[in-house]
Amino acid sequence: MRILFVAACAAALTAACSEAPPKPAETPEASPDAASAPTLTTAPAAATGATALGLTVAQLEKADLVTPAGADLGDVQNVDIDASGAITGLIVEPEGEGGPRWVRIPLEGLTVRRDGNDHDLVTTMTLEQLKAMPAWMP
Repeated sequence: MRILFVAACAAALTAACSEAPPKPAETPEASPDAASAPTLTTAPAAATGATALGLTVAQLEKADLVTPAGADLGDVQNVDIDASGAITGLIVEPEGEGGPRWVRIPLEGLTVRRDGNDHDLVTTMTLEQLKAMPAWMP
């Protein structure tokens, strides 16, 4: 009986001190039906002092897109920057969209209007034209 007890203790001690089984080389994939809303990522860092339309990246990201009459068309969410660090366009969330949906608009045709300490970007585009643009995905 004593020998069986010692053998059982030795086996338990050996099992407790042995290495853990190796982890699988691959990680499990995400569920194909997992909900995934687009997320807006930060653009690559612009060159130091990069500006467009006379505004810095930070000023552009705080700007509103408006009509010449001042009607709000959307909010600038991000600045599109190319590999050289030049600002090439703006990522805008059109006014009245039901969820996160963004469009990319070029800088051409935009003018800047001060609104107190903020800036508005004026365009001749209508809200319908803005909403009809293809969705931009990060």
